[in-house]
Amino acid sequence: MSIVLAEEPGLSVDDYVSVVGETSLGPNRPLGDRARIGQMLANSNMIVTARADGRCVGLARGLTDFAWVCFVSDLAVRESAQRHGVGTALLEKLREVLGDRVAISLNAAHEAVAYYDRIGARLGLRANPTAYYWPRRTGVGG
Repeated sequence: MSIVLAEEPGLSVDDYVSVVGETSLGPNRPLGDRARIGQMLANSNMIVTARADGRCVGLARGLTDFAWVCFVSDLAVRESAQRHGVGTALLEKLREVLGDRVAISLNAAHEAVAYYDRIGARLGLRANPTAYYWPRRTGVGG
């Protein structure tokens, strides 16, 4: 599988919904609310995609100040493209774009903890047992 990685600030709602809908993140995102997905994409200042033959097969979406930290909101790879290094490549592309001075922070979905444990040592990821999360009170995942 030949993958092209790129910053893609104009990622379409269709591509986002299509990719995330084929992952364990799907049930935890408001995929049926296109306007809300549009807001999520429009207000994210870091989006990196992985494409195979022009088709989006993975994405990383986050918020950053480009000086201190990038908070990754989504790291998603279509099931058909998983286990081919796409997720790792997306994280490495984030590191390349952001540079070494910017930390990358993410809260793993329960279903993804084993994945991050598996790739963590190779990439230099550190688990943080003191992360806290205040869930939304309404909507998907509320």
